[in-house]
Amino acid sequence: MTLSPPQKSNPPRRRFPILQLGLAFALVVATVFTPLKLERAGFTSVQAQASFFNKELEIFEEVLDLVADKYVYPPDYRKLFGSVIDAMLSMPPEGALEITEHGDGKTIVSGSSKLMFHLNYSYDDNLRSARKVFRFLLKHHTDSIKEDQLETIAIHGIMSSLDNYSLYLNPEEFENSMRDTEGQYGGLGMVITLEDLKLTVVKTMKGSPAEEAGLLKGDIITHVDGEEIKGMQIHELAARLRGLPDTQVKIRTLRPKTGEKSRFTMTRRVIHIESVEFKWLKDDTAYIKISSFSKRTNEQLEAALEKATEKGMRALVLDLRSNPGGLLNQSVLVASHFLEEGRLIVYTRGRHVRDSQEYDAMFSESLSKLPVAVLINGHSASASEIVAGSLRDSGKAILIGENSYGKGSVQTIFRMSDGSGLRLTTSKYFTPSGIDITEQGITPEIRIEKDLPPDPEEKRSTEKTKTKRKLRGLDPLTVKESEIRQYLKSKGISPDQEIDSQVHLARIVLKNSKPTRSHTLAKARKLVQDMHF
Repeated sequence: MTLSPPQKSNPPRRRFPILQLGLAFALVVATVFTPLKLERAGFTSVQAQASFFNKELEIFEEVLDLVADKYVYPPDYRKLFGSVIDAMLSMPPEGALEITEHGDGKTIVSGSSKLMFHLNYSYDDNLRSARKVFRFLLKHHTDSIKEDQLETIAIHGIMSSLDNYSLYLNPEEFENSMRDTEGQYGGLGMVITLEDLKLTVVKTMKGSPAEEAGLLKGDIITHVDGEEIKGMQIHELAARLRGLPDTQVKIRTLRPKTGEKSRFTMTRRVIHIESVEFKWLKDDTAYIKISSFSKRTNEQLEAALEKATEKGMRALVLDLRSNPGGLLNQSVLVASHFLEEGRLIVYTRGRHVRDSQEYDAMFSESLSKLPVAVLINGHSASASEIVAGSLRDSGKAILIGENSYGKGSVQTIFRMSDGSGLRLTTSKYFTPSGIDITEQGITPEIRIEKDLPPDPEEKRSTEKTKTKRKLRGLDPLTVKESEIRQYLKSKGISPDQEIDSQVHLARIVLKNSKPTRSHTLAKARKLVQDMHF
């Protein structure tokens, strides 16, 4: 089931609910998740209220109640409870249970005891079946199963039936995530992603233990404290790497480019997250890179824009590459700096009125007349895509780089009564023109292709995507990295790690441009033609 953008019938505007545009697939180690606001889960169902008094499966039913009421799609209760029961049945030692499937249910045999249950699409019927399995396992496997462990595995069963961005956090993980919203944490200072099922370093932060140890972009993490991490998810690795300041962690890495294997011993430190970086370029052009949308991002951006204005800024390169996302309100505030007040930035749609919101530009004094180029790549996700999409749809900015990641869902953070937390997808978001960017991402007007030829499967996928874009009128200008480098060389420009070729390209495109995308795009088209020839 998919959510299509419905008609906009005067939903609430510019209020910020309990929303997070999660960190997509990349994660600032060791940040778990960063909420915008926090809400204690309420007991809105009869089952949850009853559980509050008898304590059995209390947290399980709090989570279940929230999923039933607030998940972006109406839950498939047969699938959900089937996942819950399968998770619980995995707890006893191998061979301890004899399980026989029959139609819409199963028969469980443990020694001389037997339990039969059925599943259908009824919440109440399936909850009774799950309770029966829960009690059966506790009664017959008291030596190998603890009640709290069985309840936790049941909760993870709920989550495994939902989308990839919904997650249950135990109290320790949730406490860490709350601490991270303040813009600091105890860790190593690097961004990781799951790439081809390998946990890969995206970047290291300046002055961090990871940078000082010598980790590089592209390094694959293979072991943590002597344990192989094959099959581990990003949040699990983050939990292993984070810890109290001044404690040590040992990791092993593989560097694909050279085949070099390395061992590192690093001491965790409090990492102060500076999400905004400012540089001054030629032609009175400012360069601002936003690495994530955390609690202090807008505050840091305002300081950078003030510096740029004092220097006489005439154009801006806004770099959102490898920005995995973050807080919804911060993305709205960032976009507001470059749009006229009242201009639509993004709207969300969910099952409830409070999850259907419209967010407008908020500032009466903005830089709406400033020419802007936005850099994006395949690691730009969530909040990054909201900013890029709103500036593109408004005709404000030209986008340069690669297709963005394509995460079009919004998560809400809930605190459970025991201090654990639930990160639940409650709505989808759409760009001002009504585009759902899920999977396809935001398409740049100037698409930069890598020089290495893609594998056959990737090439077929790319050609298919190009065909769809042409049909929708979104086929971008395309230029290879080598063509950009050759062009810059002919102009006597030498890119480096500080100012790379894409930043130089954006600066040249913006030079003497008017603050409209159409004018900038016309200039970019001529520039790309020059590069091709």
